[in-house]
Amino acid sequence: MPVMDSPSDSPKPYSCVVCHKRKVKCDRKEPCSNCAKTGVECIYRPPPPPRRRKREPDASGDASQEREKSLRRKSPESPQEVQTTATKETSFNGHLPGTSGPKQGGSGRMIVKEGNSVYLDNTLWTSVSHELANATEVLDDEADNHSDALSQEEETGEELMLMRSATKGSLTDVHPNPLHIFKLWQTFLENVNPLIKVLHTPTLQPQILEAASDLPNVGKELEALMFTVYCIALVSLQPGEVEKSFGESKKKLLARCRRGAQMALSNASFLRTSSLMVLQAVMLYILSMRAFSDPHTIWTMSGVAMRIAQRIGIHRDGSGYGVSVFETEIRRRLWFQLVIIDSTSAQFCGVASNPLPATADTQPPLNINDSDLDPRMTEPPSEKQGPTEMMFCLTRSEYGKWLRRWSKNAGPSHSPWGFLSSPTLSLKDKDRAIDELENAVEQKFLKYCDRSIPLHLATIMMGRSVLHYTRLLAHHPRQYQDKGFRISQTEKDIIFENCFKMTEYANYTQLNADVQRFSWHTVHHMPWDAMIFMLSEMRFRTDAEEKVQTWAIIGNIYSRHVRQRRKGTKLPLHRAMENLMLKAWKAYVEECNNLQRTPAPCPAVVINLLSDSKVVSESQATGDDPNLASQGFVPEAQSEPIAQLDESSRDFDFLFSQHSPMDWNEWDDLLNHFQESLMDDTALMATSTS
Repeated sequence: MPVMDSPSDSPKPYSCVVCHKRKVKCDRKEPCSNCAKTGVECIYRPPPPPRRRKREPDASGDASQEREKSLRRKSPESPQEVQTTATKETSFNGHLPGTSGPKQGGSGRMIVKEGNSVYLDNTLWTSVSHELANATEVLDDEADNHSDALSQEEETGEELMLMRSATKGSLTDVHPNPLHIFKLWQTFLENVNPLIKVLHTPTLQPQILEAASDLPNVGKELEALMFTVYCIALVSLQPGEVEKSFGESKKKLLARCRRGAQMALSNASFLRTSSLMVLQAVMLYILSMRAFSDPHTIWTMSGVAMRIAQRIGIHRDGSGYGVSVFETEIRRRLWFQLVIIDSTSAQFCGVASNPLPATADTQPPLNINDSDLDPRMTEPPSEKQGPTEMMFCLTRSEYGKWLRRWSKNAGPSHSPWGFLSSPTLSLKDKDRAIDELENAVEQKFLKYCDRSIPLHLATIMMGRSVLHYTRLLAHHPRQYQDKGFRISQTEKDIIFENCFKMTEYANYTQLNADVQRFSWHTVHHMPWDAMIFMLSEMRFRTDAEEKVQTWAIIGNIYSRHVRQRRKGTKLPLHRAMENLMLKAWKAYVEECNNLQRTPAPCPAVVINLLSDSKVVSESQATGDDPNLASQGFVPEAQSEPIAQLDESSRDFDFLFSQHSPMDWNEWDDLLNHFQESLMDDTALMATSTS
């Protein structure tokens, strides 16, 4: 506190504030001579107390003794016993070697190896964790390092953006030519905008067209948005379309636009921005990153976007803070999408979604068209009944509102879907909750959908798939106290039917020409849970035609996923899934041989896997053998080695026992500890709105 007015003849033990700031000698009188000479108020404040220095430990004394005491408290075992335990082959108990077991009160796991660690705390890794030999495959980034899709310079673009400023300068020569800018804008309007709706295109289009005619003078904020529009528009196109429309390869053009986007965002100082337009650009850039970045980078960047949003105040509803009607609605749409991106990217990395800020009160967007919004309006527009341009986004929002109502019953689970696996709710109550959701979605949106309109068809596919996903969660065998050992056939049929419908919708969405323009949105997501359940349970199914259809759908979905995956990139989930697929195929073919029944045609992905495993001859692997390629037979003499593809695969033999039902307790352990996968897109879209 400042010293009060009463003068004192005794000098102060420290300098006054003014002299200390000016770094001049103070005579420490009251007032001091310097302050008296300049006529300013002389104030004395005591300096802060000195910081306590940390005591340096004695190298041979207290520190080592404390470490020894700590070790003795933690473990009664001798060092030899500890080493023996750590290196001993892990038995089948649901944990990967090199990982810590689950602690009471939570399901999170810390995987640690040589100073590196990964924390995982959701149950999205499917029932194949013991197809991995050890935890190294979770920690290592070796697969990504071998990708030749992008150069090393491009791979580090996000790090350069965050750790230091990229080279700032003019981007006039980096822009596509004006004609190509217009084509990319139209592509954005057709392929991307209907699914995200974060830009008000009637007001933005004139700005972009004007900027395209005068690129040297375009503003930094608009330029950042333009480059990110280029990126996400290119991502939504097939390579052949890019080559035909722009005269160069998609890879080359996308790499140039991506570098331009990074530089434009840096020019706009995006980490310090208070601009809504720059935040829109950041969000579009993150969406486009899914085509060339790993999930961990996307999650980190989405966290940056969320912090920018909170700084700008997007998490608070603008209607209570004097924000214009127009901007309030745009802010609602943007916050809604940012929450989706942050939640889905967290799920991709195997962690639970972060809770929203406690102060977040942003309302859902209105069911209106862009034509109903105008920057000059002073009163909110009236919501419409029936279909609008916001139909896809609002259907997702409906799931979020439903989850918020029911998530209070989730118990200790961090997942917004946790109530569907909570023992506090009966199966009847869960079905009633899902019926409520189905009725709401049907009455508000789906009944208005016209399948001839691509956006409406995409809405139907997403809406139906989420409903099947919720039923799968509610009826999953792990919900039963005995983990499904005595689950009725009726319940098994319900689960299998919902899994089949999920994969059927996923396959239809990828194949249907009317919704191909939206494939950029679904290509990175797969119904992993449903496919693995079907592969595991199909050995107990008796309908031969059903098995043929199942293999056709799973083969189509996974084959496309392999083709679209970056060359050389294979996550632990891929290795585990492929081991499981090979075992399931072997069991299926053996069953067909025993019953003298013709198997389904061998899926292309299985042929390739058999080739990689050195099990079949070169002619069989390439499909030249008509017996294998067209009918799916694996010669009897060559069937046995399939079971030896991976040492870790022996831990999964219980899934294919012909004499007992699936061990759902083991399945649940695997589900809880195999944490890094891509989740069904429809489930992700809904969870993120909570």
